[in-house]
Amino acid sequence: MTTAKKTTTKKTTAVKKTAVKTTAKKTTATKTAATKKVATKATAAKKTAEKKTAVKKATVKKTVVKKAAAVKKAPVKKAAPKKEAYTEAVKNAAEILFQLRAQNLQLIDLRGVSDTSDFMIIATCESEAQMQAILDELNKEFKHQGLQHRTEYKPGINMRWAVFDAGFDLMIQLFEETKREELAFDKLYSDAKITDLEEKNFVKTKAKKAKVEDELI
Repeated sequence: MTTAKKTTTKKTTAVKKTAVKTTAKKTTATKTAATKKVATKATAAKKTAEKKTAVKKATVKKTVVKKAAAVKKAPVKKAAPKKEAYTEAVKNAAEILFQLRAQNLQLIDLRGVSDTSDFMIIATCESEAQMQAILDELNKEFKHQGLQHRTEYKPGINMRWAVFDAGFDLMIQLFEETKREELAFDKLYSDAKITDLEEKNFVKTKAKKAKVEDELI
């Protein structure tokens, strides 16, 4: 009987140990599973956070690009062109030349380039009659203004070229077209500032121009 008791006690102890081991394994497995779940959740949360960050960055980048595009598209205001300031002698002479239908008027700024005069106007005439009419009108205007002037022109001899000299203020050169091309004053004074004059800046009224043209005819 004693032997039987001992055997029973051993069996009971063995069963208990096995049960403890099984419980320990189950507990360990449960803990491992829980740890894996936590790790999985943490990984998922990290990925979600990364996605949100990427979306935010993309949104910010698009906003910056849009702002940059808006800045580029914004119209740039151009400064109004500065009006050229002409001397009284230049304005009076140019007005007469335009009124009497001289062509291709150019103003050459000779200051610092030549000692002959401050400015020179060169223009083309179509006939001797036109050239003479312009010289007569210039003489009248400058005499009326009390300005120094002289004319170098001999009708019938050098009708292809005439000079109106108003001293140090202004000199006017009138040419027949082929003579102008031959002398090429614009190339001769290429170091100077050369401006193409426009009729609208000098002729005040069309009515006045029409009156002068009628007189010329």
